[in-house]
Amino acid sequence: MLTGINIYETKPYNSKLDPDKSNPTVFHVGLLDSHLRAYIEDQTTSFEFSSKNPKDPAKANINASKRNLLVVKFGLKGFDNFLDPRDRKPVKFDTVSASVSGKNYSAVADEIISMLPKALIDELSEVILSENSLSEDEEKN
Repeated sequence: MLTGINIYETKPYNSKLDPDKSNPTVFHVGLLDSHLRAYIEDQTTSFEFSSKNPKDPAKANINASKRNLLVVKFGLKGFDNFLDPRDRKPVKFDTVSASVSGKNYSAVADEIISMLPKALIDELSEVILSENSLSEDEEKN
């Protein structure tokens, strides 16, 4: 028997990039529902199957950086102990409402996204996307 994903569940995650192992930043990551996942994939992936020359191979474009940024924008649900680089004080997690395909979602505010280094965005995106996959035990069932 299959069990659906819980889009309201979050899991804590400590970045491998965090130099402070004794007092790390804790990121709270959630799942992306099917609508949001499809939107992100459609916004960042394109395929070309035909061209003027029938011998040309199919082409695929994947905008991985944009995909990772969108995944974090919608999949990051909070954090603890994340410091503002300007004053070294804790950042208040803030979201904005974003309409995607007629549904409203909470999205991380652009000011916060701008504070996240690309390597951290890539790492968090990988974690969020892996949470959307079935575990080995679930696949066996």
